[in-house]
Amino acid sequence: MESQLAFLAICLASAASPGPGGLAVVSNSINHNLRRTLPVIFGIATGLMLASLLANTWLLAVIHSSEQAFQIMTWLCSGYIAYLGCKALYYSNSTMTIAAQGYSFKNGVLISLLNPKTLVFFGALFPMFVPSNEHFVAYAVMLTIELVAITLIIHVLISSAIDKVSHVLKNHIVLINRITGLLFIGLGVSGFMF
Repeated sequence: MESQLAFLAICLASAASPGPGGLAVVSNSINHNLRRTLPVIFGIATGLMLASLLANTWLLAVIHSSEQAFQIMTWLCSGYIAYLGCKALYYSNSTMTIAAQGYSFKNGVLISLLNPKTLVFFGALFPMFVPSNEHFVAYAVMLTIELVAITLIIHVLISSAIDKVSHVLKNHIVLINRITGLLFIGLGVSGFMF
């Protein structure tokens, strides 16, 4: 139960933290409205599902080939997640720039699917939360559905509230980047402990 709550917390932090998908949602929401932002939100969710399928197919092959390969892959991915946290802290004083162009469903899919961090994210998270046994597929599907559902909810909430909070977000982007960085560093370090 504790690992499930930890995974849900990580999903919430990931969906709410700045990244390519969140930037597309914010940009589209500022320049358009929720109705015109829904296609990109559903595209991001579709891209996450496709990325999960690709990552977990590869991961399943690694699990069945070698326990040592699985452990090395977990350490590499955990190191990359910690690196992303360090990078977020390093750039925490930077301001977020928002493109004025609109995004479509196709753009949302590509944002999720072609972002190498997405596959690494699945590769780093799933080894920590999915047992390497015959229930791997069921756990991977459940965790993917949870991640996609949380991402959809967070993106819809962000899009619908962006007009009211855009000035607050701009004033607190440094704090948001620092919190995100610390969460990812903690996640990366925890990957080395298990």
